[in-house]
Amino acid sequence: MTDTTNPSEIGVSRVFDAPRATVYQAWTDPGRFAQWWGPVGFSTDPSSVALDVRVGGAWKATMAAEGIGEFPFTGVYREVVENERLVFTLVDPNDESVAERTARGEAEELTTVTFADLDGGTQLSFHQVGQLDAEKTEEAKAGWSSFLDSLGQHLGCV
Repeated sequence: MTDTTNPSEIGVSRVFDAPRATVYQAWTDPGRFAQWWGPVGFSTDPSSVALDVRVGGAWKATMAAEGIGEFPFTGVYREVVENERLVFTLVDPNDESVAERTARGEAEELTTVTFADLDGGTQLSFHQVGQLDAEKTEEAKAGWSSFLDSLGQHLGCV
């Protein structure tokens, strides 16, 4: 059994040479979101993406990589401040311990993405708090770093 008494935290930041509204739109427009969602080497079928970007609205997306598999994610928006901040839950239904974590009320990771102007570009700060064990926390941090690399490629900032 995994010790989940201490919350896990992940923080990743990037500066993109793109306007804040453009970076925000990449997170909130389903067509744009599908173009970058997932680590480098993954793809997301636009038909798997649904983003109801409002407080209480649900979101879902499934990323996939040939030879690796499909990885669906779901969640609910908790806070939406246009061009400034998104706060949403994230659930990984493929997590082998999701049923056990759900029973304990720990299946949701709380994710905050903030967007700020910086030197003509955008500072994006990603923060996730949940109940992942140390190994999964490190895997998730590396994964999110790669997600943001994909976002940079999508924005033409690489």
